[in-house]
Amino acid sequence: MNAEIKSEKVDINGKSVLLVSVKDGEAAIGTCSAGHTESNGSASSQTRLFYIGSDPVINLICPNRGNKYSDKLVSFCPGFQGYEPKIHDALGSSFKKLNNGDSLETGLHDLFTLLEDGVYAVYMNDYYPTDGNGIFFWGGYNISHEVHGTAERSRAIGERTFKPCFLIPTEPLDYYAAKTRVNIDEQVKRRRVQGIVYHLTGLYSVVLKGHHGSICCVDKDIPYNCAVIEKISEPYTDRIVPQVPDVVSEPMPENPAAVPADGEEVQETPAPIQPVAPPVFIPEGITGFRSPSVKIPLELFPKEMLRLIIEGRPEYKPRQFGLLSAKLNSAKRKSVSNNVLPFSILEKSEQMPDVEMIESAYAIDQLSDEQLNCLLRGDVECDGEVIVSPNFYSSIVTACNFLQFSNTQRFIDFSIAIMDNPELSATHEYVAHRAAGQLSSKKLFNFFKSAVDSKDAKYEKILPTAQVFVNRYNEKA
Repeated sequence: MNAEIKSEKVDINGKSVLLVSVKDGEAAIGTCSAGHTESNGSASSQTRLFYIGSDPVINLICPNRGNKYSDKLVSFCPGFQGYEPKIHDALGSSFKKLNNGDSLETGLHDLFTLLEDGVYAVYMNDYYPTDGNGIFFWGGYNISHEVHGTAERSRAIGERTFKPCFLIPTEPLDYYAAKTRVNIDEQVKRRRVQGIVYHLTGLYSVVLKGHHGSICCVDKDIPYNCAVIEKISEPYTDRIVPQVPDVVSEPMPENPAAVPADGEEVQETPAPIQPVAPPVFIPEGITGFRSPSVKIPLELFPKEMLRLIIEGRPEYKPRQFGLLSAKLNSAKRKSVSNNVLPFSILEKSEQMPDVEMIESAYAIDQLSDEQLNCLLRGDVECDGEVIVSPNFYSSIVTACNFLQFSNTQRFIDFSIAIMDNPELSATHEYVAHRAAGQLSSKKLFNFFKSAVDSKDAKYEKILPTAQVFVNRYNEKA
């Protein structure tokens, strides 16, 4: 039976969102639960697989019985040797069509037929080709390890929408070939789309097409712009804050301190108006369904797509599940590390935004100069309101990450002000490490150079980082 693919654009808060539904798809690309496997090391952990065809590609170990707020242990499955011809051809065809000017719904049609049944949000977004911790993504998952930012729900971001921006590979690094890269170097300059990715979990997506292109983009400082396929399946409920007056006045009490003169009446002083926070209600039922990047209310969903979500399952075992399970524990082959890549690629990866920075960027709407000045004085409140967090260290960390992502010059000024204040020494080491990534800043170089030359005790915690920064800056110059 042929897959039934339908697409429709919906308008949400003035923005157009492309929705694609897949019915009777081949389920050749997707995720499924593998239950409790012996390799978990804990009876409370659950295993999920991202698979392509009959091969498990990415192994996700979900601790705490799959708790959505817990980060996952991620590793590349060693038995995967490449895509099946049909899948390889579909990816190549879709990639070519997109770069020839086809729309997302038209260009990715062949790929949609290979997906699991469900509804997907499809859009374009820039990705950082790292593991979210400064390591180039392609060879960063040879060993199973906990990856920050892989939790489905981020405590920092909360219920807000966000766009995933870090990567996990679907090809082993021994596929890397310098000759192939040379051929792609010139192509990336002309491409409209650099890769095709499928959202996996949290801030992470897996690369279906464009591994070599990611290296070329990093080397030539070209944005790694990808077509993103993101499944919509999670229900959500919006809290309701009714429109009520912000303040109410309490009954005026008698004034016992007032002593009337003969023949005079007591003048009662009205009580000050006390602000009252409006009540928040959580309604019964759900508001709609969401993916990381979009929330779609029930009333805006096309009826057929809504029915597909409600009557379907967020995740199911494909017919080739037996083969996936058998290959999951296949013998490991020798892993290839990122060391085969040019050093310039690894160095640039270290300077890219990381998970903490992205979380902070989504967790904060803005920071005024007045709020930053309060933080520099050691205050966590401004005008009676908490700026970021009641914890001062957490506030500094989040503010630095937000500024580094949103405004480099303000970040440099704020960082220097912190490192120059001995009363904030508890944050010096972290801030210095963050600032060291701004290797092109002359202002930061002058500060670090003066700190190294002065040997002042107040710079004790930043001296190692400052010395490394000064040496690298001089070498670059």
